[in-house]
Amino acid sequence: MGGPLLGRDTELAAARAWLDRRHAGPRLLMISGEAGMGKTALWTAALSAARSGHGRVLACRPGEAETGLIYSGLGDLLDGQEDSPAVRGLPEPLRAALGVALLWRAPGETPPDQRAVALAVLHLLRRYAADGPPIIAVDDLQWLDPSTEAVLSFALRRLDQPAGVLATLRTGAGDLSWPPLARAVPPDRVERHELGPLDRDAVGAVLASRYGRPPRPGLLRVVHEASGGNPLFALELARTLGDRPDPEADLPVPEGLRHLLRTTIDGLSDAAAEVALMLASASRVQAGLLDGLPARHAGLAELVARHVVTDDPVPRFTNPLYGAAVLESAGAARRREMHARLARTAAGPEERARHLALAATGPDAAAADALHEAARLAVARGAPYTAGELAEWAARLTPSEQDELATRRRIEAAANLLTSGGASRARALLEDVAERCPSGPVKAEVLFLLNRAIFSEGDHAGALVPNQQARLEAGDSVELLVPILADLAYSRMHVGHLAGAAGHARELLALATRVGDAALRDEATIAMITIEFMRTARPPAEVPEPGYDNPLDRSPFAALHVAGYLYRSLGDLPAARAALDTVRTAAVAAGIEAYIPSALMWATEVECLAGDLDAAAERAALARRAGQEAGTPSTSALFTEALVLAHRGEPDRARPIAEEGLAVALRFGLGTSALCLRALLGFVELAAGDPAEAVRHLEAMEQAATSLGAALEVVCPTAVSDHVAALVALGRLDRAAELADRAARSARLIDRPLARGVAGRARGLLLTATGAPKRAAGELGAACAEFTTAGMPFELARTLLALAQAQGRLRQRAAARRSAERAAELFAELGAPGWAATAAQPARPAEPYGLTPSEARVAALAARGRSNREIAEELVIEVKTVETHLSSAYRKLGVRGRTQLAVRFGEDAGAGRA
Repeated sequence: MGGPLLGRDTELAAARAWLDRRHAGPRLLMISGEAGMGKTALWTAALSAARSGHGRVLACRPGEAETGLIYSGLGDLLDGQEDSPAVRGLPEPLRAALGVALLWRAPGETPPDQRAVALAVLHLLRRYAADGPPIIAVDDLQWLDPSTEAVLSFALRRLDQPAGVLATLRTGAGDLSWPPLARAVPPDRVERHELGPLDRDAVGAVLASRYGRPPRPGLLRVVHEASGGNPLFALELARTLGDRPDPEADLPVPEGLRHLLRTTIDGLSDAAAEVALMLASASRVQAGLLDGLPARHAGLAELVARHVVTDDPVPRFTNPLYGAAVLESAGAARRREMHARLARTAAGPEERARHLALAATGPDAAAADALHEAARLAVARGAPYTAGELAEWAARLTPSEQDELATRRRIEAAANLLTSGGASRARALLEDVAERCPSGPVKAEVLFLLNRAIFSEGDHAGALVPNQQARLEAGDSVELLVPILADLAYSRMHVGHLAGAAGHARELLALATRVGDAALRDEATIAMITIEFMRTARPPAEVPEPGYDNPLDRSPFAALHVAGYLYRSLGDLPAARAALDTVRTAAVAAGIEAYIPSALMWATEVECLAGDLDAAAERAALARRAGQEAGTPSTSALFTEALVLAHRGEPDRARPIAEEGLAVALRFGLGTSALCLRALLGFVELAAGDPAEAVRHLEAMEQAATSLGAALEVVCPTAVSDHVAALVALGRLDRAAELADRAARSARLIDRPLARGVAGRARGLLLTATGAPKRAAGELGAACAEFTTAGMPFELARTLLALAQAQGRLRQRAAARRSAERAAELFAELGAPGWAATAAQPARPAEPYGLTPSEARVAALAARGRSNREIAEELVIEVKTVETHLSSAYRKLGVRGRTQLAVRFGEDAGAGRA
């Protein structure tokens, strides 16, 4: 609106205070409000304050017509920086990517990845921050082009230096949701100022500033009431009503701002209307745009005089609503005519393509070809989302006689949308193409991409359906079969269809052998031996090394990811960590964390087993961020967060997170993840002291594993000892013995320290409960040695606690104390205060006569006259277990029946009272 900022003293003071605050990372000030409320005026005033006493200011003012341009906003933000020291100091690959994206240099043979452009921006922001917090200022954030928004969001999520984002956002006009750039800043660092209406005095000051004299009282009253305190509306009303002679008379007030602006535009001269239409239709308003236009100077001068357009060297509308009113007033025919004229003088192929498309009245081969070429240019500049939009537009304008070409363009559009994270839009496009596409390799390609889109939305089970059909449509095409089979094996592995996954892996191995692809052969071999291990618990004789440098080259299967899972299941933590960290490091560097959630899940578990809970928390945070970026519920993120909390000894915090993860896994049919989450919930409930609830989860885990044909000792390596511990606590010794025996058989088959340690702990817990503490201590001591060898201090500490109980049964109080103290020390060193506190509690005294807690509970109830069945029902155990406990109690107490048992317990009670 120009002139001084009036009526917004409070808001401007708040903006200046925001500029003066410091934070460890980025922060956001969002100035929002309805159209015409003065957002841009406040933004401009705050920007002036920022330039006067803060760090570097990067500003852009995108318009609605610029939303589809490639890196339009980024080009404005970094205007004039091509030869700056900061840009020259970038690593050459990043500098090259940024240069190509912003047309500072010509594209090469290999297009830059958008992540490289984003990394270049991140490096620049870090360099700018060295001289003070940089300010990224965006007016009308809702019109920022997607390519710029993507790279800025990427950079802000990773920036740990102080920086500010100063933005305006129009509200109250359609469904304008919270933009992705705003979501890139943590919510606790977001400050939002919603501009409300001005009071009457402020409206009067605005009118006086514009028209050079105070408004008449009657006019001010009507203008303020009719405009609702909206300054732009008030200015236009005053322009319309200001010449009426009677200020007290009833004034005809236009029905709304849109109608009023249309009235203003319709009153322009032909010369001014022509200039206004050209400005409104142009994708980018640049110097020279109006050269050669008849009556240019007169038309532009009229627009400036009426405060519709600024008088800057590059003219622009004082408010975007004027541009919208111009386009509405012009009508469709005049708009198409103007776009055709602009296409002839467009500065580049992208703008030319857009103008040709907007000038078209229906399918148009020339416009479609131009859009397709522009899409290729967007790919070459590292803007896949824009490329997808342009290719989709090209397909819509492709004439019906070129149906195959239109299909190919839709496939390219979907592939680019998928690359940029637009899975939902790609899915809708591919589902439409798949319905109309004839059978054959092209349909196989469409169905495979559809599988990728569904998989990216988190629905692994749903992704199987189109990919299985793609396998049938692909025929003998090696190029199509390789990714299809890899995805099928990977998806079925996650869903829990292990037999089918193994079959696809074998087929992939046969294909790799036939075509002589050594890297693919290794990848298929790793997949096959891992899946077979998950099914049979038979470990592989050897694991091949993947034969390629970049772990992401063979995406999506990622042999290193699968190898990391295999090593984790074997208990080889150094190898697992090396494989999974290589994948994680490469993915973080490339900015595609959202594509490796399960790798982060296993990496977190590896760090928990290794006792590095800080590293585990870092990977859990990365998994959470990956889930947020993917925009879908992430079982991996929820599992990792709950796992770390459970290991720190915070079961009450871990429980709801793990339960949410299980619900998501069940909803999406992720059988393998559901097993792991049930095992985790069993661990959580055991830590919380609720063995009955632990058994409920762990029995459900056992049943699910049976139905999936999965070997639990591989998929959930430590769960069996948790199950045995919970069953022992409930006195269900027969079931506990069954699981301990199975664990022992698996340990002999797997023959690794982790499996042997888990089986030894399970046997030790059972032996302690059944009155054989000496044998139990031997088993638990051996298990401690296995966990020491495996480098698993957390599992060692848990086993030491079990050993302390067995030593307590043997009356070896000093040894029991040492074991418990060592466990407490280990937990404290690992950063598990909850577990350390539990370990530091004095061990519960042994029951009289060496009875186990379970035996003591059964004997006490029997002494009170309960029958075996009543005892079994009360303790939720089997009658046979009651009989076993009573026989042991009779032997230890030296009694022959319930009468003597009652006498003995009565004597003990009397002695206690005395």
